[in-house]
Amino acid sequence: MAQQNLHQQLQQASQQIHDAEENVRLAQGSDPNLLEQAEQELKKAEQVLENAQNQAGTEATENAQFQQAFQQLHDTRQQVQEAQQNNSDVL
Repeated sequence: MAQQNLHQQLQQASQQIHDAEENVRLAQGSDPNLLEQAEQELKKAEQVLENAQNQAGTEATENAQFQQAFQQLHDTRQQVQEAQQNNSDVL
């Protein structure tokens, strides 16, 4: 049961990260509302990953899906920050 719950949490985090990536692409560096929405999705995904880690411990952190979601979260957060910086540079 714990394994199934972990899998569901990781699926949820991956979906939220994917949604954030999509918002970054749609914003194309020019829509601060979409970038804010992407940032909120990333915060939710990060919370889900933290919950998974707290509940499953090393089973979560050693899980390939967890590691991939965590890396994707980091990469997408960087994209959001770069897009926000580009917006600031334009203004």
